Amino acid sequence: MAAKATVLIIDDDRELRDLLYWTLSKKYAVATIGDAGEAISYLADYPVNVILLDYNMPNIEGISALTEIKKNHPDTEIIMMTDNAPSDIRDKALNLGAFAFLMKPLHIGELIKTIDAAHRGK
Repeated sequence: MAAKATVLIIDDDRELRDLLYWTLSKKYAVATIGDAGEAISYLADYPVNVILLDYNMPNIEGISALTEIKKNHPDTEIIMMTDNAPSDIRDKALNLGAFAFLMKPLHIGELIKTIDAAHRGK
C-alpha cells in the first residue's frame, strides 16, 4: 500500500481551511496554515508531498510563496487556487512550477484527483 500523502493547506480563509481539513483528512495527512510566511518556516521542519496554496494571501502573495517553496523544496508539488486573479497568473504559476491551478469554489472530486495525481508526480 502506498504511503498516505501529506497535504499542507495554505489559505488565509479559516473557514475554507477547516472545511478542506475535515474533508481531506479522511484520505490524507493534512495540516493547515493561514499565512504563507509561517508555511515556509513550517516546511523547513515538516516536509509535505502536496501543498494547496491560495493566490490571494496577505504579507506574502501566492506567486512569491510558490517561488520560495519551489526553490527550497523542488519535489513538493503545489496546487495553486484562487477565486480572483489576473488572467495571466495561471500561466505564470504553471511556468514557475505549480502542478495545477484551480479556481474556487473548489470541486472536491476534482481536487482529490488533482492531489492524487500530484502525489504520484503525474
